[in-house]
Amino acid sequence: MPRLLFITVILFLSSSGLRGNRAVRSIDRPYKSVLFVDNGHRWGTWGLKEMCPKGFYGTGFSLKVAGHWESMLIGDNTALNGIRLHCVDTSKGSSGPYSDYATVQSDTGSWGKWTDIKWCKSGTLKSFQLRVEPYQGTWDDTAANNIKFKCSGDDEELKGAGTSWGDWGNWSLPCMGKGICGIQTMVEEPQGLADDTALNDARFYCCD
Repeated sequence: MPRLLFITVILFLSSSGLRGNRAVRSIDRPYKSVLFVDNGHRWGTWGLKEMCPKGFYGTGFSLKVAGHWESMLIGDNTALNGIRLHCVDTSKGSSGPYSDYATVQSDTGSWGKWTDIKWCKSGTLKSFQLRVEPYQGTWDDTAANNIKFKCSGDDEELKGAGTSWGDWGNWSLPCMGKGICGIQTMVEEPQGLADDTALNDARFYCCD
C-alpha cells in the first residue's frame, strides 16, 4: 500500500504541469518595470506577486479556464480563472518548447482546468493584452476571458486558449529589461449564490 501511494503521488505531480525548482521562487526579486493594461475589472483583490527564480524569464504561459460544460453545470460562467508563467534560464538557450522550467503564479479562481503551455519560439515574453467582457448588469459577468503575449525574439504573438466573450483591449507597454519575470493577478473570491467572475486583471514584472 505505501508503494502504491508513493506511485500515485509521483503520477499526480508529473501531471500537474509544475516542473523545475519551485523552491527558489521569490516575491523579492528586483524588477525594472511593471506592465499593466487599462481594461481590467476591479472585482476582487490583488494577490501576492510571484517572481521567476533569479536568472529565469517567462518564455511561456498556460491558463486556468472554466469551460462551457463546467459553467453550465454550476450555472455561472467565470471564464479565465488563472495564469501561470513558465520561466527558463535563458543563458542555456532561448528557443522553445522547453523541458526544464520553473512555474510561477499569483492568485487563481476556484474553477476550470489548466491548458497546455504556449511557448515563445524565441526570446522572452515582453508585453500582454487582455480580453475582457464589459459589465453585464443583471446578466452573468465573466470579467477577464483571455490573454495574449508578444515575444521578444521576433514579435511573435501567443494567444491563450481562453474564452471569447468581451473585447481585446490595448497592448501594454513593452518590457524594460530582458523580459517578463513575475506576475500578479486580481481575483474575486467565490461569491456563494451571487455572480462569480474569478480573474479580473493582471500585471507583470520585468527584470534585467
